[in-house]
Amino acid sequence: MSVAATPRGGNGATVAPGGRLRAKPRVGKRADRGRRQRGAALVVAMLIAAIAAAVATTLSVDGARWLSVVEGRRDHARATSLATAGVQWARQTIEEDGTHGPVDHLGEPWAIALPATPVDGGTVQGRIEDAQARLNVNAVAGIDAGSGVARERLARLFERRGLDPALVDALADWIDPDAIARERGAEDAAYERDRGVAANAPLTRTGELAAVRGFTPAAVARVAGELAALPADAGVNVNTASADVLAIVLPTLDGEAIAAIVAARRERPYATIQDFRSRAARGTSVPDTAGLTVGSRHFLVTVVARQGDAVVRAEALISRADRRPPEVSWQVLD
Repeated sequence: MSVAATPRGGNGATVAPGGRLRAKPRVGKRADRGRRQRGAALVVAMLIAAIAAAVATTLSVDGARWLSVVEGRRDHARATSLATAGVQWARQTIEEDGTHGPVDHLGEPWAIALPATPVDGGTVQGRIEDAQARLNVNAVAGIDAGSGVARERLARLFERRGLDPALVDALADWIDPDAIARERGAEDAAYERDRGVAANAPLTRTGELAAVRGFTPAAVARVAGELAALPADAGVNVNTASADVLAIVLPTLDGEAIAAIVAARRERPYATIQDFRSRAARGTSVPDTAGLTVGSRHFLVTVVARQGDAVVRAEALISRADRRPPEVSWQVLD
């Protein structure tokens, strides 16, 4: 028995029994829309996967660097905190020292350097120095006899370090409140070319010397270790000054006499300036003790803190007055 083929009409329609056309089955719009949506979703998914892969690649390349930056910032913050804490340690040490009388010497606890000490996962080390073991640059600007002595001493230091003694006049003009230049000094007119003027105020730190006419960086470096910027009335402490500074402030004494002064104070610190005068005298030669003292009110502090790879250096000047806690006059973190 043969089977007859089903007749087809146009457009792919089939002929139903009885000669009626049967419409072609349609692919619905919903199905088509669904396929497009599924394709779009696939594209989006692939895009997301590509972005994720790119991010993963970036992280794998830069992740260690990023973590290093974060850790570095954290370590630097901790090192800064440790350095600041070190300055407070120094302030407390100086405060405690003030309870033991008016004499300050190198045999006291404050003069012992703090070695690298483990603290909170890092280390802190520091030292306290008597700022009054140095020549005071702010003592040169007055018109009194004491300022005259201070200028002579500073000029002597400059000359011995190979600098022009006339720098003292430029320094005094920088500090004093008037606009009258000394014979070899420098007031506002000398700074006009650089669009500046004299400060007409005391120095806060010796680094400010670089702004004074004639003080090149090399010149400042030659004398910085023997200078301090303190209130004008702060004298030089004969119990803590180096042999070099003592030779500057006591020019009538020779090297042997200076060495004897240093040896004597090591055995027994000088209790008063009169005690110093009598013990330092050699025959009829009695040293000029103007601007000298046996006690100190100003101390320089240096602290170095380490945390991981971070290193922070703190420098500060701590000053104390009678019956008042010591104060941090200035502090610099580097």
